[in-house]
Amino acid sequence: MARPSVLIDGSQFLSKAATGIGSYGRTLVRSLRKSGTKVTVLYGQGVQLPRNAPPLALAVQVFGSERLPERRLVRYARNLPFIAGSLLGFTRRVQPLEVSTEGVNLDAFEPPLPAADTVLNASRLYERAFLHFLVKERLMRIDPPENIGLAHWTGPVTVKAKGVPNLYTLHDVIPLQFPYFVVDRGAIALRQHTAIAREADHIITVSEASKRHIMDLLKVQEDRISVTYQPTPNLPALEQVEAERLVETVYGATPGQYALFLGAIEPKKNLKRLIEAFLIANPGIPLLLAGPKGWLNKDDLALIQTVSAQQSVVRQLGYLPRRHVTALLKCARFFVFPSIYEGFGLPVLEALQLGVPVLTSNTSSLPEVAGDAAVLVDPLDLNQMTKGIRALANDSDLRAELAFRGPQQAGKFSEDAYQQRLAAAYRKVGIELSSTL
Repeated sequence: MARPSVLIDGSQFLSKAATGIGSYGRTLVRSLRKSGTKVTVLYGQGVQLPRNAPPLALAVQVFGSERLPERRLVRYARNLPFIAGSLLGFTRRVQPLEVSTEGVNLDAFEPPLPAADTVLNASRLYERAFLHFLVKERLMRIDPPENIGLAHWTGPVTVKAKGVPNLYTLHDVIPLQFPYFVVDRGAIALRQHTAIAREADHIITVSEASKRHIMDLLKVQEDRISVTYQPTPNLPALEQVEAERLVETVYGATPGQYALFLGAIEPKKNLKRLIEAFLIANPGIPLLLAGPKGWLNKDDLALIQTVSAQQSVVRQLGYLPRRHVTALLKCARFFVFPSIYEGFGLPVLEALQLGVPVLTSNTSSLPEVAGDAAVLVDPLDLNQMTKGIRALANDSDLRAELAFRGPQQAGKFSEDAYQQRLAAAYRKVGIELSSTL
């Protein structure tokens, strides 16, 4: 009999905006397969195919370029039969189709899509699960494919597989702690998180800080939560000379003569204070901002545009390929990440791994990740941030010390340590990664 597989949702893998959760899911798939566990990834792309369509046609639709944005009214109209079924107490059975990836180069995606033992797609699954939740206030049950021993949902997904343990990774509870940082009409995020906390067989989170807040705000017992952290990521292989050439020729930046921020432009990233502190500190080098636009960023973008128009101290680079991000990190004089709250803070770990001096916040999970290998500041204290920027800009001995400590601190988040923590979490729902799966 074939070994059962772990079902992983692919709800974030095809979205460039979901950088954090998408990276988490890719790492999870890679680590499980490296441990010898079979993995099934379940996508929810909307597809329309005739019954006699060739197998490759499904892959073309699932992995095709992003769909044009739809008006909300059109989306609801398309799903009206499904919504009506939910209101009447029945829903159409979800029947995922196997997607053949033979001939599809998953590594060519940016970022690369995870290789799995089996790839499935259930048309509009996650969209319909969300609508079902709005109607019924409960997670949508699906019959898992055969040979599934465990379902691991990588975020607050409103789906639950029948007949198997269901684990949910809650990275943080930011919509509950900082409702002004998100768009959440009708407190939907609170309702989603509450339902997941109630129905999950076990919850995984990525820091002790997030664990405490999940326990406090969602009233989850401690034995129902496991902290696995995240492992150091597999960054693109790039020699220093290659990185320097890329930074100089593509971005017109001088290696060692700029500071770098990496992350989405959104309220919790604290960019307005960072830019203000950088201007006051006047370190004599520019600040480069790399990452997607995020949300609720009108004020941040206006400030960036104003500063950029007057002087070249701040430059917005936008969303970049992973190879370019790695090059910019390797060549930065220092990395700044004074976020107000992070469930984990993967960009900090990436910088530490590469031996880049880091300034980050002394709040949430960031001290757990950075340890004594970074300059820690109160993200709400402009004076502390200004002093930290000046210190990193001007003190070469401090930078050398942090560059030495960084890789040592990053080593605490090895993939082996992550696999052990993950195995311990799965064991709590009766799944043994080393033998059962």
